Amino acid sequence: MRNAFTYLLLAVSVFYLIGCANPVTPTGGPKDTDPPEVLASEPPNQSRNFSENRIEITFDEFVKLDQPNQNILISPPIEKNPDYRLRGKSLVTLFNEPLKDSTTYTIFFGNSIVDLTEGNPLKNYQFVFSTGEQIDSLSIRGQILDAFNLQPYKDVFVMLYVDNNDTIPYDSLPYYVKPYYVSKTNANGFFELNNLREMPYRIFALQDVNSNMIYDLPNEKIAFLDSLLVPEYYKAAIPDTTKADTSLNDPESKTSDSLLPMYPDNVLYELFMFDEIDSTQKLLEAELAKKRMIRFVFKFETTLPQINILNETLPESRWKIEDMNPGQDTLIWWLREIPFDTLFAEVMDDTLVLDTVRIVLSKEEKQNRRNDEEEKPDYLRISNNLDGKKADLHRPLIIGFPYPLDAWEFSEFILVENEDSLKPMPHFKDSIVRQSVVIDHSWKEDASYRLFFPDSIFTDIRGLSNDTLLLDFSSRSLGDYGIIKLNIDFEKECPAYIVQLLNQDEAVIREKTVSSGGEIGFEYLDPDTYLIKIIYDCNNNGRWDTGDYPEKRQPEKVAYFPKSIEVRPNWLVEEDWLAE
Repeated sequence: MRNAFTYLLLAVSVFYLIGCANPVTPTGGPKDTDPPEVLASEPPNQSRNFSENRIEITFDEFVKLDQPNQNILISPPIEKNPDYRLRGKSLVTLFNEPLKDSTTYTIFFGNSIVDLTEGNPLKNYQFVFSTGEQIDSLSIRGQILDAFNLQPYKDVFVMLYVDNNDTIPYDSLPYYVKPYYVSKTNANGFFELNNLREMPYRIFALQDVNSNMIYDLPNEKIAFLDSLLVPEYYKAAIPDTTKADTSLNDPESKTSDSLLPMYPDNVLYELFMFDEIDSTQKLLEAELAKKRMIRFVFKFETTLPQINILNETLPESRWKIEDMNPGQDTLIWWLREIPFDTLFAEVMDDTLVLDTVRIVLSKEEKQNRRNDEEEKPDYLRISNNLDGKKADLHRPLIIGFPYPLDAWEFSEFILVENEDSLKPMPHFKDSIVRQSVVIDHSWKEDASYRLFFPDSIFTDIRGLSNDTLLLDFSSRSLGDYGIIKLNIDFEKECPAYIVQLLNQDEAVIREKTVSSGGEIGFEYLDPDTYLIKIIYDCNNNGRWDTGDYPEKRQPEKVAYFPKSIEVRPNWLVEEDWLAE
């Protein structure tokens, strides 16, 4: 019995040891998302009378540097880049040249300091010290907004330049040299530049695509002020930068929204971010968009577009119909018949030759075959602008076609209103392209309608004709709509103001151009929530225009009504607005 017990105990022990020899892989905890934290530095941040050639910063964990020579900026600039060395959990900065006397230096580390394991950056960390008795204590604060929609811009560089270059004009410095001082915007577009000396600066903001702090790419957005500015002293103490700035300079900071109100005497500069327009016209696209439709897309509005056929001379009057979109940047050719499968053409705008293109028109082309399979109707398809078989009281009925018409007969139209038969007088929306037929009629409230026209009264450029159309619909009631009336007073003087009614996605629903303030009404509005926007069209060209840095031209000003407007059925909303 004792032997049996001994054998059982031995078996249990072996089983336990086997289990211990094959451990299960431990599950990891939550992912580390915390950035490194500064524990100490030698000398301390904000030190005076600095006379050494090294700075050592100690963190709570091991760190590494991400492209230090690109991401770290020293203000004012020094001739030679320092050496950056990692020793344990410390970062040592070694200067390779003597520093200027009685000068406040700021080392802007950007996001170059990251933890070793997860790469979490210590965002926009700055180290400040002075080689003299005092630390410069002036500041510049402000906000960067999108010039077109006034949304704040986060994570863009805000840069200061001084007029100390003998070979580069002051205004041209952003194109060629890195800034004298730099900061970054937070999630709400706010920025602050501290530890500045009293002198004039040029301020420039840059959405830096290639991270070199130089405005050298056409797709980099910019903002600037027209005049020089001088920093000011703020009564609030300059934030302690021993740790990473967790206020304005940290886009993820929970306290970033509440810092600015701490400065009641604060002067906030607003800069408006925009894309400069490359003035060089280009052909962006030339293709067979669908069967019998060629589309030429230009970079911006054309002056005098001209397409020269290189294959052979074709009669101008019959082989195509030419159309231009409202923005004047897209030219469309609707083709009737053309005697070759591939089109060679020279594309010009005014006297400038933009490109020579080759466009395949052959039905054997794979893309064309797919288009043919998608468009195999044996009759002409017809569309309309009714919303759920409801006619808007303020809009005409529009009948649309996928291709321009070559033949038509309007006399066959019959419109029945309740029990009365009417003979509408249709007309083309565009007399050249003839793709839309407009039926103007004073619709009655809550009336029933029937539109009839027989088959084969329309024939398009493909030779397809319509089937018989019998369209039943009704009209809406006045009580379905709401009205907005605004009494606007414009503070700025411009020859024209574009007042836009927008939906919540900022799509333009209606717009009106006025030359002065007064009452502006938007009627027949569907129940919805709307925004009101004003474009100060100071050059009176009917659209918003971006800025131009070489010409020192700011983008045209925009303003939004300070609240959204809810429109209800059978409701009138009246508001007053002093548009600043």
